[in-house]
Amino acid sequence: MKNTPQHHTRRAALYGFAAAVFQYPDEAVVADLQDEAVQDAVRQAGVELGLDSEVEALLDALDGVDRDSLEPAYNRLFGLPGDGGTYPVVPYEAHYTTGDEVNESQRRIATVVGLLEEFGLEISDEFDERHDHVTVELELLQVLAAQRAVALDGGDDKTAVRLARAGATVLDEHLGDFVPAFAHRVRETVDGDGSSDRDVPEASAVYAAAAGLAAALVEFDEASHPDPVSPGTGVRADG
Repeated sequence: MKNTPQHHTRRAALYGFAAAVFQYPDEAVVADLQDEAVQDAVRQAGVELGLDSEVEALLDALDGVDRDSLEPAYNRLFGLPGDGGTYPVVPYEAHYTTGDEVNESQRRIATVVGLLEEFGLEISDEFDERHDHVTVELELLQVLAAQRAVALDGGDDKTAVRLARAGATVLDEHLGDFVPAFAHRVRETVDGDGSSDRDVPEASAVYAAAAGLAAALVEFDEASHPDPVSPGTGVRADG
């Protein structure tokens, strides 16, 4: 693995772009997703990390969409319950990793909250979702990757190691199981193979492509990150 500032900057770019797709698609979000400079940076990051096919699939899906097409697609998939009172796709980690175990769900959410606070990521007042939402957890890895790039660029190896351990823990305890299961559910719902009680708009392909990129990125990171290490064990994480 390339443990360089540039490598982690590229990781941050892809995590951030995937996270942005799963925000509610207001005008600002859609403008950011379709910004030419942003897309160029994401495309380059995809090539450098070997995820160019997933990136191109997402950029192709975004081509020509606008808020008026994305908003109903988002609402159909994530925002509004169907006739049975359930969402076609649940965007929260606990649904996939803890099931009906309320105490475990609360513990995982509390862990995410603690990590957000530790690494300086504050939830916007406009973001009205639980802290185990897919956007929040992808943004957490974006921040960890970006901070790791800064630490390495400044020669702060101790902080870089701490961030490597934190990233490994987030993958191991949260996104490693969550994101692939979430991506599978998005794909089967968009493809018409799920149990949704309604059709989904054509623009839903954007969310299937974004979920595919997120799952590929998590798989890439799981293969290259060190094992999670408890603080104070003296074991160095060099990934």
